[in-house]
Amino acid sequence: MTTELLRRNFQELFKRRRGDDFKAPPRVLCLDPGETTGYALFEHGTLTTAGQVRTIDDWKIISDLFEEMNPTHVVYENYRVYSHKLDRHAFSEVYTLRLIGVIEFLCDVVYRIPYCNQMAQQAKGFTTDEKLKHWGFYNMGPKHARDAMRHGVYYLLFNQELTTWEGGL
Repeated sequence: MTTELLRRNFQELFKRRRGDDFKAPPRVLCLDPGETTGYALFEHGTLTTAGQVRTIDDWKIISDLFEEMNPTHVVYENYRVYSHKLDRHAFSEVYTLRLIGVIEFLCDVVYRIPYCNQMAQQAKGFTTDEKLKHWGFYNMGPKHARDAMRHGVYYLLFNQELTTWEGGL
């Protein structure tokens, strides 16, 4: 099967889940934040680009990503400190939480666009490697990019607050 046909399989699932009349947001930027941040961009419900950038050394890279992608919506993987990992986080700056603050600032203050977060289990539980391969997404980006793709897929298919796009573009 060609990659285009595989991608159509996701589009068909999207239409079945949301309905034929549902208009996906023009540009959903999906992020897997961390020292290496994965990103994926879905334009009108179609995955168009994915990759990962090293953000531990320079948070401006996230701002540059927003500027380049010009998102209308953002979804990112949330981060929690669990009791079984408390020792690992002792005296840590918990970099990922700080990066999430940057993402939320960019969404709230700079770009004034809607955003939401999802836990890793939500996205990974539904969007398995097998599904990414079936839809032709798996080879579009490295590990962290695939995690960002998972969040985009889950958001587009299941987010209760996502409504049909009424704006332009």
